[in-house]
Amino acid sequence: MKKTLPALLLFCLFFSFVNPVFAQASVKKASASVEVSGTVGGLYLNVSGYISPYASIVLTSDGIFYRATVADKYGYFFISQILIKEGFSHFCLEAIDIKRIGESVTCFNFPPATGGINMKDLFLPPTLGLSRTEIGEGGTVIASGYSMPGAKVTIHLSNGKFLTTTADSTGYYEFKLENIKAGKYELYSTAEYNDKQSLEPTSRAKLTA
Repeated sequence: MKKTLPALLLFCLFFSFVNPVFAQASVKKASASVEVSGTVGGLYLNVSGYISPYASIVLTSDGIFYRATVADKYGYFFISQILIKEGFSHFCLEAIDIKRIGESVTCFNFPPATGGINMKDLFLPPTLGLSRTEIGEGGTVIASGYSMPGAKVTIHLSNGKFLTTTADSTGYYEFKLENIKAGKYELYSTAEYNDKQSLEPTSRAKLTA
């Protein structure tokens, strides 16, 4: 137990400070179907879905750490039997890919819980990281991250432009953004896998040129 606790604290601290490129944005929160069911002896939250192979996922609510897990080799994850209180109505899933290149944050809001909450088959958005957050006008930046292997990944820029590519067999994708005009930009990635669109991330990467 004494050895496990420091490791857990280090894990939580890592997610608290990783990748300052990202900032919370005032955007429309991702929507997902929510099942409410009765439970005996308490209310529980169960969440499952997929993002990318071996990604690390942390579930938080109002800045409080609830549970962490790692996706399997196929990109699927399960977080189950989290005890919640009646009235529980929101949480966030913070993910970082296996190479620690980028992250994604997706938050969920739903009616206050009166029973157990089950959220299944969530396709989380790709992780995203930038090689640089500040460049000169006309400069180049690499935007990269991970999604499901073979997924169609789209990067969206706040100037209305977007680019699309296909993730490789490990889930890795990369965009080379060139000749960027002066200005401030926000970027995020989404994906399509097996005809299903990913959720839209709550966070945005920020770039200044």
